[in-house]
Amino acid sequence: MNKNEIGMNLYIVKEVLCDYTSGMVVIAAPTLERARELHLEEFGEGANTVDEFDTAIKCEWYTVLQVVDQPEGVVSYVYGGG
Repeated sequence: MNKNEIGMNLYIVKEVLCDYTSGMVVIAAPTLERARELHLEEFGEGANTVDEFDTAIKCEWYTVLQVVDQPEGVVSYVYGGG
């Protein structure tokens, strides 16, 4: 990896952003803990937001991909809906 490349993980988290049905969020972060922080910064720290994310991680409803040169942050998301 050269100095211009930044190693990053892409966390694809399902069963979050629920509104009748579940949504999904994709977050680029170096660690799962940082992904959680970014999720809470983007979507707020309400009880549902925290519980949904933590439950998704606990139940392993997420996938981790290693990416290169992806800036940190929320990459994409979809709210659930009826």
